[in-house]
Formats: sequence, C-alpha cells, structure tokens
Amino acid sequence: MAKNQKSYTLEFKQQIVDLYNADGKSYPQLEREYGISRSTLSTWVKQLPPVRTTSSG
Repeated sequence: MAKNQKSYTLEFKQQIVDLYNADGKSYPQLEREYGISRSTLSTWVKQLPPVRTTSSG
C-alpha cells in the first residue's frame, strides 16, 4: 500500500516549512509549486519547528 508513497528528505521538509513560516507562502501556493498535498504540508508544519535566527550584537 505504501509502495507508491513519496519519500522526502528532512532537509526538503524543513525548506518547505520555512517557506510557509518565514516567507509567508500559503498552502495552495506550496501545493501548486511542489505537488505536495495540503494534509502533508499541514503535518510537516506541525512536526517541524520554524528555523530560529539569532542576532549577534
């Protein structure tokens, strides 16, 4: 059953989550651009924390 399921690297997932969180991309935009279902995107956004940037100064 999971034979046709796509597999994504953690780096790719994090990149997509960053596009959603930091760049303000919407689920429909990401669905169209990357061919990823909304439910998959939602799962990744819930599971992966946004990348934190630290400022030095």
